[in-house]
Amino acid sequence: MNLKQFTSLVLVCALACVALGAYHATTLKNALLPPISKPLIMLVTSWQGKGADEIEQTLIAPLEQQLKSINGLTEFKTTVLAGSAYTKLYFPYDADMDKMYLEVLSQINQVPTWPTEVSPPQVINKASGANSTLASAMLYSPRSVSKEEFIRVMTNLIEPELTKISGIARLEKAFNNTEQRVDISFDPQKLANFDLTTDAVGHAMRNLKDQSGDQLTIGSREYSLHFNGQLTIDELKRLPIAVRQGHIVRLEEVAQIEVKPLSKWGYASFQGHRAFYFTMEPTPNVDALSTIAEVKAVFASLNEGALKQHDMQISLSRDDSKSIHNALNQVYGNLLLGVLLACGLLIFFFRNSSAVMLIFLAVPVCLALVVIGMKLGDYSLNVISLAGMALSIGLLLDAAIIVIDNIFRLVRQGLPVERAISRGTKEVSGAIISSTLSSIIIFVPIIMMESAEAQLFIDLAFTISSALMASVVVALVVLPAAARKLIKGNDARVEQTEHQPSRWVTLFTAPARSRLIATAILVLCLPMAIFSTYFLAPNFDVLPSPSQNNVNAIVLFNEPLTHEVAEHRIAQTIYNRIDRAELNNSAPDFEVYGMFCNTGMCQVYFYPRESGQFDTFRNWISNEILHDLPGTVHYVMPGNLLSFALPDNRVIELNLKGDTLPRLQEAGREILSFLQNKYPEAKITEDSPLYNRVPRIEFTPKQENLVHLGLTPAKLNEKLVALTDGVYLGHFFAQGNALPMYLKGRELNSIEALLDTEIAIPGFGLVPLHHLADVKMSQAPAELLRVNGETTVALEIEPPEGAAIGQFLSQIKQDISEFIGDYENQNIYFSYMGSADNLTEFLKEFLHLLIISVITLTVLMWLTLKSWRMAIAVVMSLPLAAFGGMLALVIIDMVDSQNLDIITMIGFIILFGLVINNAILLVSQFQRSLSEGLSQQQAIVQAVTLRRRPIYMSTGTSILGMLPLMLIPGEGAEIYRGLAAVIVGGMTLSALLSLSFMSALLSQSVFAKKEKEVAEPALSTTA
Repeated sequence: MNLKQFTSLVLVCALACVALGAYHATTLKNALLPPISKPLIMLVTSWQGKGADEIEQTLIAPLEQQLKSINGLTEFKTTVLAGSAYTKLYFPYDADMDKMYLEVLSQINQVPTWPTEVSPPQVINKASGANSTLASAMLYSPRSVSKEEFIRVMTNLIEPELTKISGIARLEKAFNNTEQRVDISFDPQKLANFDLTTDAVGHAMRNLKDQSGDQLTIGSREYSLHFNGQLTIDELKRLPIAVRQGHIVRLEEVAQIEVKPLSKWGYASFQGHRAFYFTMEPTPNVDALSTIAEVKAVFASLNEGALKQHDMQISLSRDDSKSIHNALNQVYGNLLLGVLLACGLLIFFFRNSSAVMLIFLAVPVCLALVVIGMKLGDYSLNVISLAGMALSIGLLLDAAIIVIDNIFRLVRQGLPVERAISRGTKEVSGAIISSTLSSIIIFVPIIMMESAEAQLFIDLAFTISSALMASVVVALVVLPAAARKLIKGNDARVEQTEHQPSRWVTLFTAPARSRLIATAILVLCLPMAIFSTYFLAPNFDVLPSPSQNNVNAIVLFNEPLTHEVAEHRIAQTIYNRIDRAELNNSAPDFEVYGMFCNTGMCQVYFYPRESGQFDTFRNWISNEILHDLPGTVHYVMPGNLLSFALPDNRVIELNLKGDTLPRLQEAGREILSFLQNKYPEAKITEDSPLYNRVPRIEFTPKQENLVHLGLTPAKLNEKLVALTDGVYLGHFFAQGNALPMYLKGRELNSIEALLDTEIAIPGFGLVPLHHLADVKMSQAPAELLRVNGETTVALEIEPPEGAAIGQFLSQIKQDISEFIGDYENQNIYFSYMGSADNLTEFLKEFLHLLIISVITLTVLMWLTLKSWRMAIAVVMSLPLAAFGGMLALVIIDMVDSQNLDIITMIGFIILFGLVINNAILLVSQFQRSLSEGLSQQQAIVQAVTLRRRPIYMSTGTSILGMLPLMLIPGEGAEIYRGLAAVIVGGMTLSALLSLSFMSALLSQSVFAKKEKEVAEPALSTTA
C-alpha cells in the first residue's frame, strides 16, 4: 500500500491526538499514589455497658468460631474493649471481596446464642483503599462549646454538605462519636422513698413508641388504628410511673434525664481551642486534589455563612494537597528537564535540525496517546505514573531515533528522499517491533504480582507499556509522514564510506583480537558483577519514607488515664508550655498545630512555615515541651507523605501466644524491656496491654443472703448493672432519631457510697448492697487481643528513622528467637504481622518474578534470533547492568539514605527489559554479518561499527530522561529516586562496558559457526 497519499491524513490524526491528549490531561484524576486495595473486611460489634471479658465470651468467641468456616479466610484479629470489639478479616489478594462480603454477612446471621438485645456487627468492606484516609478536619470555637452543640452543628450543617462531594465515601467520627443515648439516672434513695424498684421503673418506660393496629370497620367506613406512644423529652420527664397513696409519681421525681454521646469522647484541639475531630474516607480511585479543593471550598462557605452564626470555624487539620501538588510538580519539572537533556544529546549526534525536530515530534504524540489510554483505563496522574512517563521519554525516542537515523543514512548515501523514507522505515520495522515486544512483555510478570504493595507498579507498567506501543505506531506511521514534509534533498550530504574502523571501534573490539583479554574479561567481569551486585545491595525495606513538612510528637501514658485527666494533666500542660514559648519568642515558627488525646496517649502535630526544620522542632519539643511530663514517654517523628495512603507501612507487629493471658503479659513485659534497652532509638511499644491497669470492682454474691431474699445471682447482676452503666430499655424515638435508652444509677463519688446504696426488694424493703455481695478491688487489662481465635499479647515495633525494615527485622527476629529459646516458659510461641509479613511475602514474589523475567527474556531472544546460543549471549549482558544499578544505589546511599525498597527492586526488572535491546542490536548484526561470509572478528567489528551510534543515542536519551528523577531533591522524590538510580546506573555501565564485554563474549569459539537461521534484518547505520 502506498502510504504517501495518506500523509496529510496521518498528520491531521496525530495533531488531533495531541489536542485530545492535552484536554484529557486536564481531566485525569490527581493523587499521590495509585489506588491500593487490601482484601480486608472489618466488623464492629457494640454492647454498651459490658466489659471486655463478657463481650469476648458471649459475642466474639462464638462469632469467630462461625467465621472460621469462610472459605479463603487467611487470618482474623479482634481487639475487644469495654462496650465494643473490632474484628479484622484478611483474605487472599485475588479474592472476590464482594462475594466475601456477602459470605461474612451470611455467617454472622448464623451465629448461635447471639443475644437479642445486641445488634449484629456492622460490616465494613475496606478492600477499596483499605485503611486510607483522604483528609482530617477540626471543628472548633474560641468559646466554650458543649458536646451537644458540636453534634448538632456537625450533623445538621457540616455532614450534609460534605457528603455531597463525590470523592467522599463517608465521615469517620469514632474519635468524637455523634451517636447519642438517653440516660435516665435514678436516685436509689428516692426510689426507696416511693417504694419503687428499677424493674417497676423500667417496665413503665418500655415500648414508648407509636404503634398501629389493623383496620377497623364502623358502618360503611374503615379506620386505621394508631396508638400514640412516642414522647418528647419534656413529656418523658412527666411520665407517670406509679401511684403512691393517691400521688402520681412522675419520672422526673426519681430520676434525671440526659441526652449524651453514646461513647466517651477523645480530646481534640486546634490552635489551642477544644475541637471536634473527624476524618474523610475516600471513594475508590478518588481524585484527591480535586476532592480536597471541593472540601476547602465547602469549608470556606461554611466559615463565612452558617458557622459564623454559631461562632465556630472548621479547618483541615491535615492537608496533604500542598504536598501532593509539590510532588507532582516535581515530577512534571523532571520530565520536562529530561526531554530538554535528551534533545541536547540528539543535537550533538545529528547536527541536523530537521532530524532532531522529527525525532522530538514523537514525544507529544506518544505522551498524548498514553494520556488517552490512561483516561480510557481510569488511571490517575500520580508520582508513579508520572515517573513512568519520565522513564518513557528515552524509550519512546528509541524507535524514532532508529527510524530517522536510518532514513538520514540512506539520504546521505544518495537515495531520493521518498525512497529513503520507504526503504529506511521498512528495513527497521521488524527489529523495532520485536525489541518493543520484548520490553513490553517484561511487564507482564509485574502485573501478575498480587501483594498490596505490588499494586503500585500497575500504573508504572501501564504507562511504560503504552508509551512503547505508541512509539512503534509513531515511528513507523507518523514520522515517515512528517519526514515527507520536512526532509529536503539537501538536508544531508552524501556519505563517504570509511574503509577503516574508527579508533573507538578499535578500542571497543580489542578483546575480540586477544583471546587472553577476552577470557580475562569474561572470567572476571561476569562473576564479579554477580557477586558485587549481591554484596553491594543496600538493606531491604518495604517502602520509601518520603518526608513531609510536618512534625509529630507521640506521648504515651505509662498507665491509662480518664479522658478528663488526660485533658487537664497532659494536654493543658502542653498547651501552656507552647503558649509560653510563643510569648517568649523561643518557639520555632509554625503555621498551625493541634492535638488528640485518648486514655492511652496524646499526639501533638506542627506544620512548620519552612521546610527542613525537623531537628529544630525535635529539640524544642523534647527539651521544652514534653521533657518532664510525669508518667509518660514520648517520641518525636517527621511527617511521612505515605502515612495516610499507606498507614503502618513501617510497623512490625510481634504476637505472643500459647499460654494464659497473665503469663503472656509477663513474657511481653520482659521482651519489651529487653528490646527497648537494646534498641533505644526504635519506637517499641505495647500493642495490647502488658499490665492490668484498669481498676475493677469484683462482686461475689452472698448466696445464702440471696436465697433468703428470693434473689438469684442473675437478678443481682441486673441491679448492679442498673446502678452503674445502666440497663438497656429499648430505643427512644425523637425527631426521627432512634436513641438507645438506659436506666442507670446516679454518679457516685466513692466505693463506699456504692456499697451503702440501698436496693428495694419486694417484701423485704431496703437492703444495702454490701449485704448482698462481697466486694474486692482488682485490676483488668484495658483491652483484649485475639489473633486467629487465640488469646494474644502484641508488641508494636517501628525501626529508627532511616533504618531499613529488612536488616532491622532480621536482627529483631534473631534476638527474639534467642530470648524465647532461653525463656523458662516453653509453651509460648510468637509470630509476626505488618511490615514483617509484607516484606517476606514480597521478597518471595519478587524472586519468582525475577526468575520468570529472565526465562521470558531468554525465550524471546530465541524467538527473535532463532538461536539458543545467541539468546544466552544476550542474557549474559544483564549482570553488568544489574551491577551498575546497584552501584548507583550505593553512591546515592552515601550521599543520602537509600534503602532497597520494593519500588527500587522493580527498577531492576525494568532495567533488564531496557538494556537487553542494546545486546539484541549488537548480536543480531553480528549474526547477519556471519551469514554474509565475514569472519568472526570481522563480524564483531562490523556489528560494533554499525550499532555503536544507535546504541549510544537510545541509551543516552533514556539516561538523560531519568537523570533528573535521580538527582533533583524535592517533596516525594524519595518514592521514585531509587527506581531512577537503578535504571540510570545500569544503563550507564551497560553503555560503557557492554560493547567490550559483548565483543569478548562473541569472540569465543562457540559463536564462530554461522547460523542457518538469520535474524530479522537489522539497522545498518554506519559509524
